[in-house]
Amino acid sequence: MKQLLFFSNWKLIWKFLFIFIVLIIVPMLAFSLFINSKANHAIQLQAIDNTKSHLEKTGKNLSAVLQDIEDISSYMIYSEDFRSFFNTSNTAQNRITLNNIEDRINGYSVFHLNSKPYMDSITIEGMKENRFHIGPPLVSSDEKVWKSKAIVLKGMVQWSGAYTVTDYWDRKNKVISLFRVINDINNVSSPIGLVTIRLDASKLYDLIETNSRGKKQMFVLDQNNDVVLHYNQKYIGKKYPDKALLVSIKKIDDKVGAINYKKSGEDFTVVTQPLTGTNLSLVALVDKESVAEGLTGLQASIKLMIIVLTLLGILAMIGFYHFNIKRILYLTNQTQRVEKGDFFARVPDMSSDEIGLLGYRFNQMVDRIRFLIDSKYKMEIRNRESELKLLQSQINPHFLYNTLDMIRWTARLEHAMETSKLIEQLSKMFRISLNRGNHWISLKDELTYSQIYLELQKGRLGNHLTFTFYCDHEVLKAKVLKQMIQPLIENSIHHGFENFRISRHIYIRCFREASKVIIDVIDNGKGFPSEDFQAYIRNGYALSNIQDRLYLAFGDDAQISIILKDSPGAWVRVMIPYQENGLDKKV
Repeated sequence: MKQLLFFSNWKLIWKFLFIFIVLIIVPMLAFSLFINSKANHAIQLQAIDNTKSHLEKTGKNLSAVLQDIEDISSYMIYSEDFRSFFNTSNTAQNRITLNNIEDRINGYSVFHLNSKPYMDSITIEGMKENRFHIGPPLVSSDEKVWKSKAIVLKGMVQWSGAYTVTDYWDRKNKVISLFRVINDINNVSSPIGLVTIRLDASKLYDLIETNSRGKKQMFVLDQNNDVVLHYNQKYIGKKYPDKALLVSIKKIDDKVGAINYKKSGEDFTVVTQPLTGTNLSLVALVDKESVAEGLTGLQASIKLMIIVLTLLGILAMIGFYHFNIKRILYLTNQTQRVEKGDFFARVPDMSSDEIGLLGYRFNQMVDRIRFLIDSKYKMEIRNRESELKLLQSQINPHFLYNTLDMIRWTARLEHAMETSKLIEQLSKMFRISLNRGNHWISLKDELTYSQIYLELQKGRLGNHLTFTFYCDHEVLKAKVLKQMIQPLIENSIHHGFENFRISRHIYIRCFREASKVIIDVIDNGKGFPSEDFQAYIRNGYALSNIQDRLYLAFGDDAQISIILKDSPGAWVRVMIPYQENGLDKKV
């Protein structure tokens, strides 16, 4: 009990908690409650008005986008190129004419697709069996119902609900589309074609997404309460799951109305905004307690709170410095003395808290170091000096590849050109492998190193060995581990092609996928006897060595894997993060 009365003997955590709670947390809570009570009334008055204003602005933006798409379809009615396309039969005699028309239509369409990121694709269909699609090729789309409705409207715009389309690469995407029959400009009752303009639902949602603090959700519903736009794509094209909310929305009669709604103990304001010219409505779900815009009447109270909390924070820091930081700084000064070689530094035992125990263990550590210096360390120094002398007696690697250069030129003077070429490749291989002692190398140099290795192997195996390199230009500057690809090639030659009589081929491929660099080494050899690929990676010397180096360099961000091939042979893939500067690690 007496120990509790001496603040200097408290545990460090208790000192910190005492100062922080008494001088910061408690006053902050008191001032926060005061301001909250003053601001609550103003929040309730401004919440609905602020939300309506924001929703109206968002609705105008979205309506402007939809109107822009309708204007594009209107342009097709008057455009000579589009009318010519619709009125030209898709026959062999008209193919050249149609190609020229399609080129001009494609330029116009691609301009809009590129300038409007929310546009997914455009399809135009003529009544004479001619069809032209601009955008990702589609293999599946359920559009028959919407096309039928557009035909009934006889030239008026038909906006669809949300539905799913599947492109050539089996990617599924949620879209909403404009369907419109294009009538002959000279005979408005005579249809000549149909246009479909698809909008990407997720990208279109970005136009209405808000960062306002009080907005919990903002989405778009059609007249059947099907979700058209939503931040969660699993809801798009389906009935909105909250039936109670849909009932509340039906009770809103105003053009831009609002109603209170309670869910899971929280009070919300539901605000709707019809989108002009469509059967769509913009809905916002707002937490009334989170909206705090326009509270100008409390500026003085906020300033006072900031001043008081700042003074209390300074007072808390002074106390924390005096009782803790100052002692830690003293301990730091003693460690600096040890760093400079003074092993007689000491920290006085001032208390029994964590810092005092740290000082006690520091003193023990210094005593132990001094003992080791007097015994084991001096012996280690003598051993290191012996090893250094041994290393100095070894051949300088620069002497080695300089000597190879001299031998290469001698071979050329003797007209042994093939021998000269092989020696030059070996010398270049030595230079790249040394890389000035760096453990990182550009992918370009690593591929050059691997190519030289294969050329030397080809000199031994002749036409029995062929190889192919493919590399995207954008990954040539990527930094990779030195000698990461060559062991995989050596594995293919010595193990994959063992007792292999037909032509041996190795394919090296490098490309970028998002933030990763992918390196594939593929051969047509024997492959792996079974599908227990992880066992080969663990037990194979080259594969396990590369895996260990990748883990040391990148952790879990890199991996080596074996991919099953349909044809004979092995396929090893290395995946590493893309970077143009190597890490400072020895791997």
